Amino acid sequence: MENYGILKHLCTENAYGVLTKVLNSAKITEDTRKTMKRITRSDIRYSHMGQLIIDDGVCYATYLQNPGDDGEVETSVTSGVVLAVFDLERATADDFNVDTDVSYFPIGKQGEMCAGYRATSIFKDNSMCLVGRELYICFCFITEDGQSRMFCKSFNVDTRTWTRENEIMLRYENENHVFSNVTLNKIYSDKGLPQNAKDLIELVSRWSEYQGEYYATGVSMGMANNGFVVKTRDFINMELVDIVPFNDRGTAEIGSYIFKDKLYVACRQDYTVPYLYLGALDLKSMKWERHFKVPDGNCRPWFFEYNDNLYLMCTVDEMTRRYTNICRVRTWDTEWDMFNNIHPVEVMATIKECGYYFATASYGDDVYFVCTWNTESFGKLCLKFFNEDEINKKLIQMFE
Repeated sequence: MENYGILKHLCTENAYGVLTKVLNSAKITEDTRKTMKRITRSDIRYSHMGQLIIDDGVCYATYLQNPGDDGEVETSVTSGVVLAVFDLERATADDFNVDTDVSYFPIGKQGEMCAGYRATSIFKDNSMCLVGRELYICFCFITEDGQSRMFCKSFNVDTRTWTRENEIMLRYENENHVFSNVTLNKIYSDKGLPQNAKDLIELVSRWSEYQGEYYATGVSMGMANNGFVVKTRDFINMELVDIVPFNDRGTAEIGSYIFKDKLYVACRQDYTVPYLYLGALDLKSMKWERHFKVPDGNCRPWFFEYNDNLYLMCTVDEMTRRYTNICRVRTWDTEWDMFNNIHPVEVMATIKECGYYFATASYGDDVYFVCTWNTESFGKLCLKFFNEDEINKKLIQMFE
């Protein structure tokens, strides 16, 4: 019964609809791959965990990069987090040149100071949000006292200068605490959960606005833990919303997005676990709805909105990460029910070798993205969903 959601999902993938999904997959893959361009300098050997915001025709991308050969190893002295700024028009031009068309603003790396603390580890991951003309970039590193702490830098997009840097505080039970693994373990303990916050904190989901506040989700790496939901107004002071109640096997990234008064949450599980968890928090009642297992999804899940629908991207094929599913989330069901309603996601397409660890940004009628592929790449997600009935009619005509 625990895996019923997966079995029911697989039963809906039938012969009538499979041809449409094949065409969706082939068309989106072909068109999307043509748009992809590297946005890291030629001397960078490794890049990972990007995010993207587009405003007034300008792209802002943050990601971890490394010119050395030790990737995102916690002790790396060459790995650092960077902000890349470039014009959308240039990024979509055939003669785009990463060495001349992109401006880079370092955020930090091991050994450097931030908000009065020296980093004894790499700066890990990032999440960012543009409010007015200030771009807030959140990240984590281990300080000299051994704690993993969250920080925020703000970047003025008009002057293209850093304006402030702060340690982030976390409000819990009407008290302010340092946003650290120590505080997370106190919260876990209070809720009767294992104190598994032992490594760097990952706050890598999209920030979503709701009634003047911004929501995001994260975990602490290293051991399976339930993860958390936080909200903020100023990106200096955050407040715990809740612990994700169904993520007991989660060891890395959580994706989230607010759509029609609900915070949808997708949780990657431990390595080799062949599914992710998908659930929703009703922000009006502040109650969690039923959660489901979604097949595959072994690196960061990501939500985006397109044509008034909510979609979930989840990379499959854990060893090589060649494939990514684009799934439509069935948000029109008032409550997901595994007996009376169909599975809460429908796989619309599977794209191949267009990267992984996607993060999207909508601009106009289009959806753009950054991903890990030949270091960090930028591209346009060229969505095309064929009509199932029309495809099958054409198939019949071919054989009449």
